[in-house]
This record gives sequence, C-alpha cells and structure tokens, in this order.
Amino acid sequence: LAHNGYIYIKIKKGMYGLKQAAILAHQQLITTLAPFGYHPIPNTNFWRHETRPTIFCLCVDDFGVKYFSKEDADHLFSALAHHYQYTVDWEGTHFCGYNFDWHYEDGFVDLSMPSSIPNILQRFSHSFTKPQYSPHECFPVKYGTNTRQLATQEDTSPPLTPKETTYVQSLIGSLLYHARALDASLLPALNSIGAQQNKPTQKVKEKCKRLLDYVATYPNPILRFYASDMILTSESDAAYLVLPKARSRAAGFFYLHNQPTSTPHPTLNGAILVECTTLRHVVSSAAEAEAGALYHNARVALPLKQLLEQIRHPQPPISITTDNSTAHHFVYDNIHQKRSKSWDMRFYWLRDRVNQKQFVIKWAPGKTNLADYFTKHHPIKH
Repeated sequence: LAHNGYIYIKIKKGMYGLKQAAILAHQQLITTLAPFGYHPIPNTNFWRHETRPTIFCLCVDDFGVKYFSKEDADHLFSALAHHYQYTVDWEGTHFCGYNFDWHYEDGFVDLSMPSSIPNILQRFSHSFTKPQYSPHECFPVKYGTNTRQLATQEDTSPPLTPKETTYVQSLIGSLLYHARALDASLLPALNSIGAQQNKPTQKVKEKCKRLLDYVATYPNPILRFYASDMILTSESDAAYLVLPKARSRAAGFFYLHNQPTSTPHPTLNGAILVECTTLRHVVSSAAEAEAGALYHNARVALPLKQLLEQIRHPQPPISITTDNSTAHHFVYDNIHQKRSKSWDMRFYWLRDRVNQKQFVIKWAPGKTNLADYFTKHHPIKH
C-alpha cells in the first residue's frame, strides 16, 4: 500500500486471454452471421453464403473475401456491422502476413513477405558475411567401378548446450513458417535439421548457419499463382535411406491447373502446398518408399479436394504423378506381390481408392517430377 492510498502490483508474466477465447469468439460469429445466411465450412477456416457466391477465409480477425459484386460485399459488411467494427482494404493487398501484387490483366498474382526474413535475421542476431546459394550441403555422386551406396556416417560432433538447443529449435520454427507459407526451397534442409533438433550437435548448428546465410542471400522470394480452373493436381516422389536411422523422405507438390480436356498436360503453377516429410516406417526398398510417398500424398490430397468442392470448384479424380513404375503398376494390379508384405496397407488403400475413382495415378520420368527437389539435397547451379 503506497502513501497515496493506491496499491501497485508488478506483473512479471501474463496471458492474452482465456484459453476458451477463440472458441467463444467463433461461436459468437456463427450466431451473428447465421441470420444473414453465412455459415462456416466444417473443418476449415472458410465460410460461404447459402445463396450468394460470396466465400471468405477467416484468420483470427482478418477476412479474405472473394465476392462477385459490390452488392454481395456490402451484404457481408452490413452483417458484420451489427456487432463489430471493421476496416476495408478494397485492393486486397495484405492478408495473413502476405503482400498481394495483383495483375488481373495478365492473369496472375504475386505473393511476398518482405519483412519476414529481415525480422528473423534480426531476431537471431545473424551476421551475414558472404552469399550462400544453397540451403544445404550437397555431396555429388562419384561414378566409378568401385562406387557403393554407403550408410550415412553418424554425427559425432559435440552436443549443444541447452541454450543453443533452444536457439536451434526456435530457428526451425521461425523458418518453417516462412518455408510453408512462401519459400518451399527451405523444406529439405529443415527436414534434415528437424530430425536432430531434440539432441542437436555442433554440426547441426553449422547447418543452421548455412540456412540463415541462404535466406539472407534471398531475403524476398516471390510466389506466383496463375489463374486456372482450380483443378487439384499432385506430383509425388521419395528418396530412399537419405536420413539417419535408415529413414526415407517423402515429398508432394500440390498445385492447381485447368481442366484436363482444355489443357491435357498441366502447366506449372505456384504450389498451394508442398509436403516434405520423413516416412514413419523403415522401408525395405526404393519402390516401397515411393509407395509410402504416394499413400501419404493421396491422404493429404483428399481434404484439399473436399475443400475445393465446398468452395464451388468441382473436382475430377485427383491426378497424382509418380516416377516409380513399380509403385505405379502395383496400384493398378499389374504386378503381384510375393515378399512385399509390409506394403499391404498402403498399396491396397491406394488400389481401393483408385477403383473408387478418387485418384488417377500416372507415371512420368523423374526429370519432370516437381516433387523431386524436395526429397534430395540437389546442387545449385549459377
């Protein structure tokens, strides 16, 4: 108690609100907008109107709205105005940390995050000394008569201190958001580092330094999306035994293109999602790794297809391309297994879904596979 009659309290830690705040705000928004015909799409952040073509994505308190007339937009604003104050950016230049540069006349939009990398470099006090053109170290294949596939040597460098471990884990989390949102070229390096983040070593710290040098060299990447018919397409790939403890890596490149009838061969578009993950099971061959990647990417593609259909973009069977002929033939029952018992669940799930017309599995050579980069540590040429 101070001499002036007031009580002063020093707060050392605090919280922004109740843990129930998000669900309470969501339920209030449902109650507010339901009389006007707006309802959330289950299991997504998207909302749509019962009769109007208006669709919007809600992220915390930011609305990204797709509307077809000013009357439709004003209808949504008047519904929100009953309980909320809001501001409107008619140009649609900012949303969820993205900067949008619209080119309607040319049919594309560029997405960027100019402040993301500078903020990360400042947060981790990174001193940038020289350009780095690759996010990870690459070991070129040496061809010759005595060449053998050798196991990865165990990392015997000294372990990091608890403070340094926290540094590595914080860095992975910061860069992973940037990689998932904008610059997928970081994902293979982050996957390798993340596999050792619970017990990082000095070598892992050196990999983090290289990764920071790379993003400092390219601080403002741009992701471009072209207008299309919004048909979901995926390319799948796997790398066999490229991670410690005999693990393999799976990757998937998901993008949108035109109807197959109008464009038989999909044109490259910006990725709406890039998967780069470690297969949970130790696989016994490269073909089994490719099957595991197909299985993983097919499961990821299903909710994407359902979301696109919910926002009024009808989808044909999802096209997934693989560069492994054995996995491709197994799915279509052109090869019969004898010893591949561990493949059963993944192969038969894929075969069943292909028979249900949910997927079309295609084969194409590896040099055209868009997911190939995200499974290996490729050299960068300049």
